[in-house]
Amino acid sequence: VRTTTTTMMMTTMKGAVMMKSPTVRARAPRATAAAAAATTTTAAPVTPRPFAATRGGARRGAVCVPRSTAGDALPPPAVFDAACAASEKKSAQAPATTLTLSFTAGALIGLGAMLMTAVGGSSPALASANPGLSAFLKGAIGLPAGLTMVILTGAELFTGNVFVMTSGLLKGAVDASALARSWALSYVGNFAGSVFMAWLAYTALTAAAPATTAAAIGIATAKASLPFSAAFAKGVLCNWLVCLAVWGTMATTSVAGKILAIFWPITMFVTLGFEHSVANMFLIPHGMMLGANVTWAQMMTGNIIPVTLGNIVGAAVFVAGAHYIAYGKK
Repeated sequence: VRTTTTTMMMTTMKGAVMMKSPTVRARAPRATAAAAAATTTTAAPVTPRPFAATRGGARRGAVCVPRSTAGDALPPPAVFDAACAASEKKSAQAPATTLTLSFTAGALIGLGAMLMTAVGGSSPALASANPGLSAFLKGAIGLPAGLTMVILTGAELFTGNVFVMTSGLLKGAVDASALARSWALSYVGNFAGSVFMAWLAYTALTAAAPATTAAAIGIATAKASLPFSAAFAKGVLCNWLVCLAVWGTMATTSVAGKILAIFWPITMFVTLGFEHSVANMFLIPHGMMLGANVTWAQMMTGNIIPVTLGNIVGAAVFVAGAHYIAYGKK
């Protein structure tokens, strides 16, 4: 009897304890759930980061892989990689596509040069009273607009093409034959588009005002009369700046950023009187059509050839070459 009573009392006391302490049972499931969650988290597969986003940029062995970055602007090494990647795309383009885009680029640069002549070049009173402001006006109004249209439409400008394709050649993304083909197609297309725009501007009487006619003739005559060395040096300086403008447009994805990147370098080169071969393919023929005493041979030997050579050196040496040494060598 005593044994049975003792057993019953112990059972009753255990039940009382369990009823007074419900948290003991409540905590157990929580601990189990937390452990399960920890187990699930630990066992989950880790997603590898894309190699383009890894520190240091492009993976070893890759030719031209743009480095990723946070924010709108790419850092300079990533811009060089983007130029190399663009060279691969250009080399794969169909010739008809390159020619078409080059024709439109020449025409658009011609439109910018036309605006420069009509506004900045046709202000003789300003030029006489304040030549510095007049030069700045010519730089700010015209060619920045032309290059903006080229960049935003994806047109193919020879001077920028030299920078892009040379970058790809130095990096090993394209070979010399691809570079030569792209240069030739873009140059021919630019020439055709610029001369066509000069004829169209002449036919449309855009320089009918006496001041505009005088400005166009004066520009053509002065450009065709440059010494070879001066035209070459002006070409180097010009395309150094133009390609830095193109570099700036590659560093940003916003339209506003591209426009701002274009404005200052292009304004600088026009204000300082440097020479751009494609712009001159419009300016000199347009002046000739309006009465400038310049022959096609004088145009080529006195301006287009030395300026083109200078443009190539400015892009290939001081932009593509310099930045390959800084960022392209691994």
